[in-house]
Amino acid sequence: MKKHIDEMVKSYREDDELDFVLDIALYVRVSTSSQHTENQIYELKEICKRNRWNIVEIYDETISGTKGVNERAELNRMLEDATRKKFSKIVVWSVDRLSRSMKSLVNVLSQLKDIDCDIYSYQQGIDTSTTMGSSFFHMIGIFSELENNIRKERQSIGIRRALENGAKFGRKSIMSDKLVKSVVDLRNQGLSMRKIATELNISTFVVQKSLKTSVI
Repeated sequence: MKKHIDEMVKSYREDDELDFVLDIALYVRVSTSSQHTENQIYELKEICKRNRWNIVEIYDETISGTKGVNERAELNRMLEDATRKKFSKIVVWSVDRLSRSMKSLVNVLSQLKDIDCDIYSYQQGIDTSTTMGSSFFHMIGIFSELENNIRKERQSIGIRRALENGAKFGRKSIMSDKLVKSVVDLRNQGLSMRKIATELNISTFVVQKSLKTSVI
């Protein structure tokens, strides 16, 4: 795959003798092995030619956009190269190629903004080097925060309703009535708490708690 990508970059440079004005990287992604990135690469190469952008690297991976950044090798490699100033703009087919998670997308955009690396998204026509594109960046952050607040509110409402309906949260107690009775019976037979714990395959803490429960 890497050899194939290198050949595409080389052919792009040989196709036209262009006076390049900007070093850029392409990032392309599909979710499954039955899908292909060739069409994305072809269209993005044409855009780069029209804008006289020099493609220095193509990052190509097959992985779900819902996966975290740490699970995406090519995305991580691209971010590392961006930090090293290998290019100053990243061109993508669509914003969701970077991530389908709003939180992850904001994190990626924030990292790139901090190192002055811009994003151009073909489908949305967004370029963060422009005033409009920069505004979009801020809107993404706002919507991410809104999405997070809505999710928290829904969780809070759900928990409140569940409690009203008698639901109980937290770890389920392992001390059933049957277990408590067994602990008490063995204790009445004169066994020590340690022997009871060994006999019932439980901790001495559970033995102590069971005995206290039986007294209540």
